[in-house]
Amino acid sequence: MENAITTALSKQIVLARALDIAANNVANQTTAGFKTEETRFSEYVSVIAGAPSENRTVSLVYDQDTYTDFSAGGLQATSAPLDFAIDGDGFFAVQTDAGVRYTRDGHFTLNAVGELVDRNGAFVVDDAGSPILIDQELGPVLLSQEGELQQDGAVIARLGVFSFDDQRALTRAGFNQFSSTDIPDQAIGARIRQGFIETSNVAPVKAMTEMINIMRAYESAAQVIETSTELARNAVQTLTEAA
Repeated sequence: MENAITTALSKQIVLARALDIAANNVANQTTAGFKTEETRFSEYVSVIAGAPSENRTVSLVYDQDTYTDFSAGGLQATSAPLDFAIDGDGFFAVQTDAGVRYTRDGHFTLNAVGELVDRNGAFVVDDAGSPILIDQELGPVLLSQEGELQQDGAVIARLGVFSFDDQRALTRAGFNQFSSTDIPDQAIGARIRQGFIETSNVAPVKAMTEMINIMRAYESAAQVIETSTELARNAVQTLTEAA
C-alpha cells in the first residue's frame, strides 16, 4: 500500500506541474508570438529486494524536462504600421532593465520621445543593438521585407532580427520573452511583414484536451491515494479489534 501511495504522490507532483504549463498555454492561445511549452515525462522503476511479490516493484513518475515548441504561428493582418511579423526564423530583440530579451511578438508602438518600444515599454533595437528613433514629422514608416525602416524615402534604421544556432539556449524570461547567454547571429532569409503580427502557435483544441486529460489523471491518482489510505485504516482497525 505504501508503494501505491508513493507512486500516486509522485504522479500528482508531476501532473500538478504539467497542469500549470497546460493552463498557461491555454491562457496564451491569443497572445501574439507565444510559443507552446511542453513537458516530457519519464518513469523510474525500482525493484525492492526481499519485498512481497505484489509490492516488489515501485514506479515513480517524474518530469524529465520542459521544452518550447518554436514552430511558427500564423500571420494575422492588423494594418497597424508598427506591427511587424517575422516570416521565417529569428527573433526581435528588446532592451529591458534586465538585459536584452528576444521575442516573436512584433506589436510595437512609439513612446513619448519617438522610440520604438514593445507592449511592455522595452526598447526595440536595430541590427546593431541600438534603440530605434522615429520622427513622426517625417511621415509614415515603411518597412522593406529585409527589415529596413524608411521615412520620406530615406533609410532610418534596420530592424534587428536575430537567430540562434541552438534554440534550446533560449530560456523563458516572462512577458512573452526569452533570454540567452549565447550570442545570436543576424537572421538570414527571414522576411519581415509590416501590418501583421504572428499569432500564438498554441492549438486550442489540443491544449484544452491535454488539460482535461491531466486533470483526470490527477483525480485518478488522488483516488488511488484515498483507496490505499482507506485500506490501511481498515487493516489497522481489524488488527486492533483482533488484539
